[in-house]
Amino acid sequence: MPGFEWPCTELPQSGPAVVAHAAGDLRIEDVPLKAPAADEAVVEIAYGGICGSDLHYWMHGAAGESILKDPMVLGHEIVGTVVRAAADGSGPVAGTRVAVHPATPGPGEARYPQDRPNLSPGCTYLGSAARHPHTDGAFSRYATLPARMLRELPAGLPLRTAALVEPASVAWHAVARAGDVAGKTALVIGSGPIGALVVAVLKRAGAAKITAVDMHDKPLEIARAVGADEVLKGDDAEAIAAVEADVVIESSGSHFGLASAIKGAVRGG
Repeated sequence: MPGFEWPCTELPQSGPAVVAHAAGDLRIEDVPLKAPAADEAVVEIAYGGICGSDLHYWMHGAAGESILKDPMVLGHEIVGTVVRAAADGSGPVAGTRVAVHPATPGPGEARYPQDRPNLSPGCTYLGSAARHPHTDGAFSRYATLPARMLRELPAGLPLRTAALVEPASVAWHAVARAGDVAGKTALVIGSGPIGALVVAVLKRAGAAKITAVDMHDKPLEIARAVGADEVLKGDDAEAIAAVEADVVIESSGSHFGLASAIKGAVRGG
């Protein structure tokens, strides 16, 4: 199906999307395109990164405590081109290539820091079954999205590469929270996609030595390719403790990884 010419005067009524129905039940279906509100834009999706949560919804029908109760469109690591800008003038104009910030803060009963809306108790996320009704994602040909979610991409950045923007922002944020890492030793526990991106960001930020840890050979191979100076297997507790890193970032999401992170940090690190 050819893409739209800009400015776009007509929108399709529907388009193909990746829909998870239950564990092991993933379908490509024609889904209706939501009519945009005044502050929403329509984006033609070009690429989407497959998050671990997408895999869990497909394979297990749940991502942690977020359990599928209804069919849900997957996908939140997405990039594309605006084909219809928001009518109220907010957000990028038609023809702009964008990445998507997939979270929507929301109020709730629990207290949270007002300057950290990502911690708001009512926060929703594209492609998430954490709440019911679920929040559809954007593994679809076209997606209607709030203009505030859209981030214009720099010229020259290919859309396929830009699909890494959302997970890379997680890594960038983690390293930023660690402060100035230039000249310091760093330990990364868990070398999956987020861990590998953390390694790359640490390298760019000037870390003197980066050690990456994982239980499997392929992630360690990738970690070394993107900047790790040393790699260790996750079950080598003695070697991990001997690292004595100034900065440790835990990205495995396991209690074993957290224990390794504590043991691998230098005193005061």
